[in-house]
Amino acid sequence: MAPVANLSPSRTTSGSDHPAKRQKLGLTTGNDAITTSNKGAVTEKELAALDDDELANASSTDGKKKKDEERAARSAALEIPGVVPESEWADLPSVLNARPKPPRVDFRTGLFLAPMVRSGHLPTRLLSLQYGADLVWGPEIVDRAIMGCERVVNETTGIVAFIKDDKEVFTTHPIEKSRVIFQLGSANPQWAYAAIKRLTAHDDVAGVDLNCGCPKPFSTIGGMGAHLLSTPDLLCDVLRAMRRAAPPHVTVSCKIRLLPTKEATQALVRQIIRTGCIENLTVHCRTKEMRPREAALPNRLQEVAEVVAEETGGALPLCCNGDAWDAKEAQSLMQLTGVKSIMIARGAEANPSCFHPDGVRSITAEVAPQMVRYAAAVENAFPNTKFCLSQLAYKSTSSFNPKAKPLKNSPNKREMINFREALAKSKSDEDLALVFGVDLDQVKNTSMADILRPVKEALEKKQIARPAEEPASTTKRDAIDIAHVQAASAKESIRHTENDTERSAEALGAEGSHRTLEHSAAARWTEAFWS
Repeated sequence: MAPVANLSPSRTTSGSDHPAKRQKLGLTTGNDAITTSNKGAVTEKELAALDDDELANASSTDGKKKKDEERAARSAALEIPGVVPESEWADLPSVLNARPKPPRVDFRTGLFLAPMVRSGHLPTRLLSLQYGADLVWGPEIVDRAIMGCERVVNETTGIVAFIKDDKEVFTTHPIEKSRVIFQLGSANPQWAYAAIKRLTAHDDVAGVDLNCGCPKPFSTIGGMGAHLLSTPDLLCDVLRAMRRAAPPHVTVSCKIRLLPTKEATQALVRQIIRTGCIENLTVHCRTKEMRPREAALPNRLQEVAEVVAEETGGALPLCCNGDAWDAKEAQSLMQLTGVKSIMIARGAEANPSCFHPDGVRSITAEVAPQMVRYAAAVENAFPNTKFCLSQLAYKSTSSFNPKAKPLKNSPNKREMINFREALAKSKSDEDLALVFGVDLDQVKNTSMADILRPVKEALEKKQIARPAEEPASTTKRDAIDIAHVQAASAKESIRHTENDTERSAEALGAEGSHRTLEHSAAARWTEAFWS
């Protein structure tokens, strides 16, 4: 094993990694990142605009002092709530060794619902769990959207909503607590820290995941998503901040794409692993430039697996994403790649029953009506419910998989067109219920426990069928964890032990008392539901 001093990847001084460029553009941690993120995305054009004179000035003592003063003034003027100083999170000790072994999230095997903007909200996640998904990712949510949210618990339904400016930013339910992964969009370590700290304060999710793969402009324009692949130092800084913010039992993971070359991909994966922060790595087997219509490159997953084996002895779970439409194709992809966990995106958007081992269920007869029921029960916003319903596969196959065969007793083409047209004309939840034959009054008069019974039964079956835990063994990752802990434990203990009493007292103040009642309400609902 390499010496501890060599575990942290070295930083280059070329391109965007030049210290002066990183400082000027906010690609470092701390207040620098705040000021740049407030201004917008860092583009290649801005990088090129930094000529030698500017670099020399930024590197000089006088120039640095002047720029530091300017940044401090701008940062003070921002007054962003929830942002903490770098000193609170940057000196990150490895807390992996303190986590329960193994963690409550099993990334090793199974079928996972991919994070999908708009499509990955609570009704879709509930359907996916009902039909066999092992884990479900929520849609990507940007750090600043979750910062400053108010957490509201509905004592009747158990629904937990994070609300900002009277809008629901993220909703979840205790039934999915051990299965849901919150995905964060961030390119700012401090904001990531504040967002995850807020989100995980009441144990509402099983894990948090960093989006490093979305190529869409709404994500990359702020330096997030797939843009992080070109700024690996920043990517790793955000992961460190997330790990520092999340409680030890809440997992941290990330989802990336392939880089153009094997060498670049392996270097990125190695740097991510050496942070010691992640417990799962999902790889979308396409490059940033590739579109969904282009065939994925599952054969290239082997180059990632090689690094995982070298760095962790194979202990780090590796999940494959790309071109798996259903459970059957997922099994084929497992055999091809050697991984044991597959993430499904488009197949689940088209039909959340794609996770069922016996094949997809009818959209019109079963899946869409159930989505309407779940959406009504959890009070999902009508525009989102309509959008999710419109993405379903209204075909005889109930799937967009080109290899799929028609289902028995499937509506004919004309009837499918009628469904789509009626859906398009719908202007309310009542209209949607009418299209798919759902009695909304009956839904409203049914307890949440009864409505979610199919999900509960599916999860109970999985718990019974879950294989026994593998015996513990010492791996290279364990050695890395121990080395980090030995190096940082003394300083960490001194810094935090002295503040524990004070922080606990503050937590029992007015706000703390309110949060305690919040937590108690959710806990009572969970206990009653599972009893």
